[in-house]
Amino acid sequence: MAQLPAAVHVAVASLNQTVGDWQGNRARVVAACDEARRRGAVLLALPEMCLSGYSLGDRVSMRGTLERSWSSLVALLPHTRGLVVTVGIPIDHEGALYDVMVVVADGVPVGVVPKENLATGDVEYENRWFAPWSRGRVVTWVAPDGTALPMGSLLFEAAGIGRFAVEVCEDGWKGTRPGSLATLLGAHIVINASASWFELGKQASRRTLVAAVSREDHCAYLYSSNHGCDATRLVFDGATFIGVDGRVVAEGDRFQLDRDVVVIDAVVDVVALERTRLNEGSWRHQTDELAHGAYGAPPTLVVIDASFPPCDRPPAPAPYWQVPPASPVDPSVAWLADRGFVDGPITHDDLPYVELELALATGVRDYLRKSGIRGVTLALSGGRDSSMCAILVVRALRYAHPELDADGLRDLVGRTLTTAYLATDHSGSATRTAAAGLARELGAEHLEAAMQDAVDGHRQLAEGMVGHALSWADPSHDLTLQNVQARLRGSLIWMIANLRGHLLLTTSNKSEVAVGYATMDGDTSGGLAPIADVPKSLVTAWLGWARRRHGLVALDAVLGTPATAELRPADRAQTDEGDLMPFAVLDRLVYHLAYLGEEPLVMFQRLWPELSDRYDGDPRAFAAHVRRFVTLFCRAQWKRERFAISFRVTAFDLDPRSGLRFPPVQAPFTEELDALDAYVAALGTPAP
Repeated sequence: MAQLPAAVHVAVASLNQTVGDWQGNRARVVAACDEARRRGAVLLALPEMCLSGYSLGDRVSMRGTLERSWSSLVALLPHTRGLVVTVGIPIDHEGALYDVMVVVADGVPVGVVPKENLATGDVEYENRWFAPWSRGRVVTWVAPDGTALPMGSLLFEAAGIGRFAVEVCEDGWKGTRPGSLATLLGAHIVINASASWFELGKQASRRTLVAAVSREDHCAYLYSSNHGCDATRLVFDGATFIGVDGRVVAEGDRFQLDRDVVVIDAVVDVVALERTRLNEGSWRHQTDELAHGAYGAPPTLVVIDASFPPCDRPPAPAPYWQVPPASPVDPSVAWLADRGFVDGPITHDDLPYVELELALATGVRDYLRKSGIRGVTLALSGGRDSSMCAILVVRALRYAHPELDADGLRDLVGRTLTTAYLATDHSGSATRTAAAGLARELGAEHLEAAMQDAVDGHRQLAEGMVGHALSWADPSHDLTLQNVQARLRGSLIWMIANLRGHLLLTTSNKSEVAVGYATMDGDTSGGLAPIADVPKSLVTAWLGWARRRHGLVALDAVLGTPATAELRPADRAQTDEGDLMPFAVLDRLVYHLAYLGEEPLVMFQRLWPELSDRYDGDPRAFAAHVRRFVTLFCRAQWKRERFAISFRVTAFDLDPRSGLRFPPVQAPFTEELDALDAYVAALGTPAP
């Protein structure tokens, strides 16, 4: 098998062809090739029967039609240099007609893929003329000029592109799709060459198909079709799509009355597709079944004797927690407004936050109800994470008891939720005020304690044991003096939870879980971690939404101060991002390492173009953050092994019992980080 390319630049075209216009049809195909090449694509998917026109009627059975279809393709070959192009024509073989796609690579035809499932019924009448191809059959087809080509169930491979397969229109709409077998054999690109006539509402069905198939087969699915009227009666609207692993990443404009050729393109991240397949057990199972004949004869591999220029991977994806909603209106959550859970309809912008709230509220409600627990306690620090946890408990109660009015709900919250602000000398008045204000607005029982005496007592005991004083001035004492505060808070909040007979909630977020920015047996104390799969960036965004949507005025104070653990003296101005790095950077790095499986150098290369302004163009600063992140991530696995139960709500989670299983003891990417340092050194120092 050829080396797996990192990425492939692909293009899809719709064409306004006319039956019998051989010269014009060929010119439009040439224009599509030229445009794809101009954009940098190496693979171009054209529509079904694109050289002859789709609506041939009985003209398809005329010898001249078949001969001109092939001669027109031969005339096209010089214009396909540097490309792989799939071209649709009718052919005859052993006395039967077939609707086929000819795969042309760098000016040479290399194989013929016939349509297996004929479109018949309603206005479709393909079995009047064509024969269906039998799955798995491969023969040698001899063209009118004597060219011999493999024909049948084929899988193609070319250097720089990897493996790809071709389906013809109706083949993609059937449950046993030929492309699925090809993907199990290593194809990352499947082309669906369609004609696809128009009907009202059909575009939504096409879009759903492309997204679903690309997700099911973890592939790039390229959907092409005709546009215009090639012979009256049927109207083609020119639908084109590129779907990648469940997302439609490119979609062409339809009904282009002023253009006969419309091309869309995209860069397909092959590495990401391959990693997704490697992580999916059912995928490995099916590939094994295919190898042992469970799905019949697999397609025959055609290795193309041509090489295509390599392609860089596409720009880094958008932050993974910023999931765009499926549509502006989602009837599945419209009941929230209908039943008074929110004021006004759920908008396009609301939906991701609503879904997150509903998922976590469901998890919290069912954990309590099905475990027979009557309430929860948490340490409310006045910061973002504990505030989100407290609000989620109240929202869970709100959804579970729609019969209660505001006073009834407030009474229930008071009996169910206990919060506590546990202050040391390093705690600020702003966080104390924020915690008290939020608890009051939610209706929770709120307790406060000044615990500096307990901290001092522990410090004195430790000093007596080791025989010397502990000081903030000594860097080696810093972590110890921070952790004792967190652990004493954990002990005290456990006492309150025990006294109330409550479940203690752990308030750590996913960003902290990733890099171990938490004190074991301190702020990690608790039996349930509701937001352990919610990155800090999303915590902040969700709280901003909750402030607007739920009218929680107290969140102004929570969001008005930088996130801080308040474990160091005030004059040191401790912040979470100062201890780590900007969460907007940290959360992106978590995704690229834990989900995409990228090594440090690749992470840097993909994210640097987007993040360079944040670092004033200094690559060394970003590289230092990459190094720090990778090191912390590796060292923190032992903490992740001990975290409380959590709920998965994003595309991946870090819980070693259900998500990422990372070795607790390992060399933390030592050679890979050295490669990053060498790469950054070669970039040089930025100009002042």
